[in-house]
Amino acid sequence: MRNCRLTIEMKDGKILIQAEKAGMQELAEMIMCLEQSVGLAAFHGGKFLEDIKCNMLDIHLAAMDALTDQVIRERGGGYGS
Repeated sequence: MRNCRLTIEMKDGKILIQAEKAGMQELAEMIMCLEQSVGLAAFHGGKFLEDIKCNMLDIHLAAMDALTDQVIRERGGGYGS
């Protein structure tokens, strides 16, 4: 992996993301660490591990549904390659 940066900012109700020198592998590694940090914070906040895992999976699946919708909008119908 190479040195890179991922900046996530919430401003006026919108989430802004900027990546510098980050390819898919680097972004995936950073997101994995972010998800683990969120899960650990929830666990330390008193949530049950199985509930955290289910909630995190729901978040992931919702993100992938949003990705599908975005690709369909951009391609004008289908989502194949």
